[in-house]
Amino acid sequence: MGNEREQAGAVAAPDLVEQWREALEGLYAEFRKRSRAALKDYDEEDVHQARVSARKLLTLLTVLEPDGETGLYRPIKQAQKRFGRVRDADVLIGEFKTLRKEAKQEGRDEEASLFKRMAKLEKEERKDQRKKLSRKLPKIVNGKLDRRWKAFLEKDLPEFAGSADVRGSLRDLKDDYRKRRHFYQVTADREGRYSNEALDALHQVRIAAKRCRYTAEAAEFAIDDKQAEEAEQFKLIQKQLGEVNDRHVRIVIADDYGPEALGADESSWSSFRGRLDEQLREAMAEVGEL
Repeated sequence: MGNEREQAGAVAAPDLVEQWREALEGLYAEFRKRSRAALKDYDEEDVHQARVSARKLLTLLTVLEPDGETGLYRPIKQAQKRFGRVRDADVLIGEFKTLRKEAKQEGRDEEASLFKRMAKLEKEERKDQRKKLSRKLPKIVNGKLDRRWKAFLEKDLPEFAGSADVRGSLRDLKDDYRKRRHFYQVTADREGRYSNEALDALHQVRIAAKRCRYTAEAAEFAIDDKQAEEAEQFKLIQKQLGEVNDRHVRIVIADDYGPEALGADESSWSSFRGRLDEQLREAMAEVGEL
């Protein structure tokens, strides 16, 4: 333990420790259950929920032990990244299939064929990421991690909970959100609202909003009504900016592949890219006040 915590010697009241224990145990149980299930058949919902539960665990660990003293943060973060790469491919494949169907129904056959090709290429990427998940996850999430987690709950949690400041952590996260929002606004003014630089900065705003939301949701027992209401606002912002990011990612992936890899001539490529840009503008128009 760090010197500051040892000197403080703060131990949380039993009821508060139990609230932390209940929240942490529930998330870890979900994380382990979904992790095992995901490795069996890569079910999309299992992969998604494994990633989400890992993220929420990480938010609580950040509040409890910001210095990472127990060493639990790193392996869970590694697992979350592995699930994230598979999940991102799952989402993109689903989106490309939906967009292909829509284009087909509206008579845009060339566009439909491009989305079909993108889905096929993304399936190849997902296959690689699934292999990496199967190979690397058992080395990260296993009995050793379970034992470390159990020891953390039994030995360290009372003291960590005693010095944890959820409300203060949320204030810090909100400050970070405001800084990232300001940086985005400056970047958009300088580089243009639809520049890669501005859209990347906007994605960071989304990540900051997500951290605020997940922290408030995972530690709802330790916050007030106002902070709970703010979490709902951050949830809406996260959703709106998620749509923008998804459409920006489509453009980045399409440009990375390029017309040659997708088998598109100049005319069909121009039309295709124009529609992707239009979809991005539509999503941006739905974004409310940040």
